[in-house]
Amino acid sequence: MLKIIFTLFIGVMVALFVGLGIEAFYPSPVYPDIMWQENMTADQEAALQAAQTAYDEAVRVRYQIVSIVVTAVAVIIMVASMFLEKRNLTLTNGLLLGGLFSLIYGATVGFSAGSAMVTFITVGVGLAAVVVVGVRRFGPSREAKDAAKP
Repeated sequence: MLKIIFTLFIGVMVALFVGLGIEAFYPSPVYPDIMWQENMTADQEAALQAAQTAYDEAVRVRYQIVSIVVTAVAVIIMVASMFLEKRNLTLTNGLLLGGLFSLIYGATVGFSAGSAMVTFITVGVGLAAVVVVGVRRFGPSREAKDAAKP
């Protein structure tokens, strides 16, 4: 039971590490300091609208980049878990779970980006990685195949 809890904990910590690492090295854009007020002039309203549009575009671009980077990091983590499989199964499963959580995070950010193409590509890459790792990790083992041969 403790191994299961530890595996879940590793998975959550890996996903948090990825998410917080993105925020630390590629922070979110700062919201404009301009606030709406009553009796604004047309120039002030135009400046407010321009600042809001620039902010929205910066956020959209950031979400696209974050989605791609998180998906790539998640795939790397999942592949690394395949290579560590024989050393420590609990650690390997935790890394795999963290990679899966990170894939979910990457897809969620991709949905927020407003670009169907970026989201499709990141989800497609994630799906391919999950299938490859799943077949490798949970498919019939080579030993079982060799033992089944007469």
